[in-house]
Amino acid sequence: MKHILLSFVLLFFLLPICIFSQTGAAAVRDYVGVINQTYHPDIVSYFEKTKAEFIKQGETASARVIDIILSGAFGSGFLYSDARGNFYVITNNHVVSHAHTLSITFERTDGTTTKIENLSIIATDVETDLALLAFPAGARPLVTRGLSFATRSVQEGEDIFSAGFPGLGITPIWQFSRGMVSNANVRFPKSLDDETMMGPYIQHTSQIDAGNSGGPLLISQANAPSGYAVVGINTLSGVNRQSANYAIPSNRVQEFINNALNPRPATFRAALDTQIELFINGLSANKAVYPHIAEFLSVACVGENAEWASEEMYRRAGQTVRRAFSRKFVESVVDAMALAVAWSIERDIRSSSGSINASLKEVTGEGERYTVIFTINNRDVQSVWVREYGNWRIRTIGNAATGDTERLSQSQAQRERAARAASDPFGMGRNGHIEVGFSTLFDAAPAALYGSFGVASWGGINIYYVDSDLLNFGVYANFNIPITLEKIGLMPYFRFGPCLIVCEALGNELFESRGGIGFLIQGGMKVFFEAVPGLYGNVSYQYNLMLGSAAGIPMGLALSVGYSF
Repeated sequence: MKHILLSFVLLFFLLPICIFSQTGAAAVRDYVGVINQTYHPDIVSYFEKTKAEFIKQGETASARVIDIILSGAFGSGFLYSDARGNFYVITNNHVVSHAHTLSITFERTDGTTTKIENLSIIATDVETDLALLAFPAGARPLVTRGLSFATRSVQEGEDIFSAGFPGLGITPIWQFSRGMVSNANVRFPKSLDDETMMGPYIQHTSQIDAGNSGGPLLISQANAPSGYAVVGINTLSGVNRQSANYAIPSNRVQEFINNALNPRPATFRAALDTQIELFINGLSANKAVYPHIAEFLSVACVGENAEWASEEMYRRAGQTVRRAFSRKFVESVVDAMALAVAWSIERDIRSSSGSINASLKEVTGEGERYTVIFTINNRDVQSVWVREYGNWRIRTIGNAATGDTERLSQSQAQRERAARAASDPFGMGRNGHIEVGFSTLFDAAPAALYGSFGVASWGGINIYYVDSDLLNFGVYANFNIPITLEKIGLMPYFRFGPCLIVCEALGNELFESRGGIGFLIQGGMKVFFEAVPGLYGNVSYQYNLMLGSAAGIPMGLALSVGYSF
């Protein structure tokens, strides 16, 4: 586990530190806050295990990075209030995506802070990158109203202002800056290989840094309580562009809020059908589809399967997948975990020929939970979809994303067994053994049943048994010398310990006169075979020194077959 995350957590030391100046508009501070998210408990547990391994190895700097990761990602958000005086927080979807719990902190000019925890997510929209959060019962901010939305569109060349909490290192710091509108209505392709148009956005030159996401874009408005009105929400910055920042226009934000606060259950099933169609269509792409699958995974699906999937990905995936995971890890820890889970799903459903042919077979359920069965490469794959924050997401799917917590321990045990087998091909170093055979007892009896059971490498018990008239029971300490040859393994050994001999009416003076408590000494040789690791043949000889007697009792030569486990 440690090796999986070591190269990734160290990347956090490379995060850029942004230096900037602050300017006025103190009143806006009361309406804009820092949004912090915590991760799913299973992801937290995964990182806590990794941290413990770092501490054990004395790598305190790496352990500190884990603490930073577990403190959660942050972004900005601002207050909105409806006609009835109910308060909400508006932010970007990517600020709260895969969050388990959320909080918002407001900071005043004198440094005092107010933190409200346990915000709930009412709705999110991935396409517009918007999220609406609600306060817990009884919690209210310090202001009496939220920020107002502007009643007009912005004009190119017009002054605008951005507000939020970009990071100075890993610390969110208040920033209010001025710029101008450089393009009032811009659209652009989603990526180089996806020509789907995104937007419209407001392009502007006001300073935006990491952490500003979800903060408002403002214009001056004298009759607004804060002196400013919202014209958009900052969400993107252009790569390799100077002062090219993008905000979602306020009319799209208001439409999202209206839909979020007035959901229509009658449309839920239709929305599910649309998501299923998008999911199937994306699987048919002639390339790796795990980034596509990741977009459909629920918070619980990622959290419950993250540790197992990350370890599977690290052991089995190629360098291209690992690099994609590493890049995403720097952007978002949980989104990187989602990639790992999605990769394990793709590996489960992709055929040996490399293709994915998917179709819908059956949809059953009601309300906000449905079972969806796909036919993928002539195999039925069952999934469960749930309505999460207003969006349909995959809860479980196939054999890869099941949420089975025992799967990881089983996988680790299997790897440990494989590692032991590689280092011990004959099975000589295993923790125990059991063997049975026969022994000649010289003149006392023609043959005895011989058995031995050992625990670890330190000792065990052995028995020579003819019938109730002759029984030798011993407890021994053990000393082994394993010798590995090309095709076989040899293990000479020496045993010693107390023994008990019961012998009656045998007509043999040797045994009748010397039964009782004694001390066994046994030597032997085990021969292990490459074909069946752990299986061995054994030959041994035991001699018993009897208490109160100057002579001993030989138990004879034993031949047995055993198995180490």
